[in-house]
Amino acid sequence: MGGETSLELTIISAKDLYNVNIFAKMNVYAVVYITGNQDQKQKTHADEDGDSNPTWNHRMKFTIDESAALQNRLTLVVKIKAVGMFGDKDVGEVHVPVKELLDGDYTGTRPLQFVCYQPAPGYGGYTPQPGYWEERRAAC
Repeated sequence: MGGETSLELTIISAKDLYNVNIFAKMNVYAVVYITGNQDQKQKTHADEDGDSNPTWNHRMKFTIDESAALQNRLTLVVKIKAVGMFGDKDVGEVHVPVKELLDGDYTGTRPLQFVCYQPAPGYGGYTPQPGYWEERRAAC
């Protein structure tokens, strides 16, 4: 254990998002990064058909410090945004401790995991309080 390792994930979809566009359908995309390393920031394509229920099925790969992840010092951040005529708008945000994604077998053959999280609203400058995600983890 320890050193650098790869974290591969697929951003699949979102559903029932708050519509931040008053008169138009939303074209939604996700910006994803690991705290402390925004050099690896990645984003999905904008779903032009899904509106409040976008689907991306976008694969991503990050290089992470496994020791820091197992000590719960890394967080995966997913910012959900809608394309806007005068600038993109925040729709919601999810913070996932990377340790939760790594829990399991540490022999290099980690099992595939499917996890769901409820995003905090991105409008109005809302910032989730510590523990927000752990308490609202959706059962899938």
